Amino acid sequence: MASNPRAVVEELFDRMADEECRETVGELFAEDAVIQFPGERFEGADAAEEMLTWLDAQYEWARKEFDRWIVTGSDVVCLGTLYGIDSGGQSFEDVRYVDVYEVVDARIERMDIYNDLALGGIAE
Repeated sequence: MASNPRAVVEELFDRMADEECRETVGELFAEDAVIQFPGERFEGADAAEEMLTWLDAQYEWARKEFDRWIVTGSDVVCLGTLYGIDSGGQSFEDVRYVDVYEVVDARIERMDIYNDLALGGIAE
């Protein structure tokens, strides 16, 4: 498993995009992790599993186009755009996002997701 903070976050993205590895994303999170999306929050040992279940209900599929990374100590910020198809079959693209991660001892302690999906009518 990756040890530097950005590599841990990139490993998360890789696993989430790979259907065979997707169920292993929980290995990248701390036992007391906090995951915050607009309008949704997951905490504790099952946070990653609960997040995946929630995401599966929101989207047929979604991907990220990376723009830039900012890494300061244990904090990783990733900026870019989202594209995909929501659970109702509506496609979306060019939706801005900012992800903020706190990575300690090669585990994600906190993940805060910010995006403009609601502005595009994709999410409430």
